[in-house]
Amino acid sequence: MDASKQLSPNPTDLIDWMNGEGLLDLDWDFPEDGDLVAAGLNSAVVSQLVIAVEDEYGVVLSSADLTPANLATPLALSKLIAKRKG
Repeated sequence: MDASKQLSPNPTDLIDWMNGEGLLDLDWDFPEDGDLVAAGLNSAVVSQLVIAVEDEYGVVLSSADLTPANLATPLALSKLIAKRKG
């Protein structure tokens, strides 16, 4: 298994990864508790995000995981990925 799939991302790494994947265009200083919806997270991006998270982190996110609370911030999303890896 790829080393990246063994680790859960911290929020800062997740911000960098989302930028690198072209999912969102976040400023380099986007806060860990920044509002992802205000930054452009929409249903189309969420669909891409689900696939990208599975590819990168080996985590399957179900529709029940895709709540506003879980997708609100990089911090919340990183906690969700860690929980699903656990």
